[in-house]
Amino acid sequence: MHEFDLSLINALQLAPRAAWSDLAPILDADATTLARRWRRLEESGLARITVFPRERLTTRRNMAYLELTCRNGTVEQVASALAEDPGTLSIQFTAGSHQLLLTVAPGQGMADYLMDWIGAFPDVVSYRVHMVTRVVSEAHRWQVRALSPEQRRRLRGLSPRTEEDGGDDRVTELDQRIADLLCTDGRMGYQRIAERLDIAPTTAARRLNRLIRSGIIGLRCDIARAEMGWPTAAVLWGTVDPQVLERTEDLGERVPELRLCSTIAGPENTHFIVWLRTVPDLTRVEHRLLEALPGLRVSDRRMVLHTFKFMGNVLDRAQRYVRTVPLRLHLPEASPR
Repeated sequence: MHEFDLSLINALQLAPRAAWSDLAPILDADATTLARRWRRLEESGLARITVFPRERLTTRRNMAYLELTCRNGTVEQVASALAEDPGTLSIQFTAGSHQLLLTVAPGQGMADYLMDWIGAFPDVVSYRVHMVTRVVSEAHRWQVRALSPEQRRRLRGLSPRTEEDGGDDRVTELDQRIADLLCTDGRMGYQRIAERLDIAPTTAARRLNRLIRSGIIGLRCDIARAEMGWPTAAVLWGTVDPQVLERTEDLGERVPELRLCSTIAGPENTHFIVWLRTVPDLTRVEHRLLEALPGLRVSDRRMVLHTFKFMGNVLDRAQRYVRTVPLRLHLPEASPR
């Protein structure tokens, strides 16, 4: 991976939809070069800008982590079928007592998802559910750290901010159609969105910006981590005093390997995902988490062996992005029971 490509990715992690002309002076490159390099990264499956649900949406969708145990020899088959579901956001094959770890935000309600969807797989013999109560450190804040502090400061000014009062949280069919397009190409321009949906460009801009500013969706630049120097990932489950988490600021700055931190309901109350250069790095990273969160007790550690799906994007055997299953924003009524 060329150093300039890492700088470009870092810039898009901070300002995913910034115009190439705005990024050019910050990265000291012309806009045409930036567009060409990004197109090459996308077409090779190394990076992608896509939609992710913000907390305003996930709190209504009962977001959870599911650990599945499958019959021997059926893991890949089960994962491939699960990947077609829009509410199954991520699927990872992990080392441990459960083979698959899912991140889910089902549109039909958690009970229906478990009984009607997961329950329909005869090769899933058991599952364990961890309901997410809060996202402490969101995954989109993780960076490849290829830019200077001044460059990062200038780039943050190019990204729209979420309204403090949350704004309007209604989601319409048009909003869903816009999100479908952005899941495939997060940098799609307003003019192209308008042409695809037969609406005015001003309407496309207004509706998209409302979704972002209201904290319903976000846009993030994801990478094929194994190709870019982070071939290893791990999942940690632990318990910590909630007040310690409340008092801890910038956890991702203190532990740069931290990809995600969530609080969960269950025997443990905290879930971490870390991206690593090597497997032995896990010990060092865990030590830094213990220093940053006094009283934290880590009860389980799982190495990620393979990723089948990552925030709606399906990966191939080489762990590169190949296609997208768009995120569902609409909330259909749960079936009566």
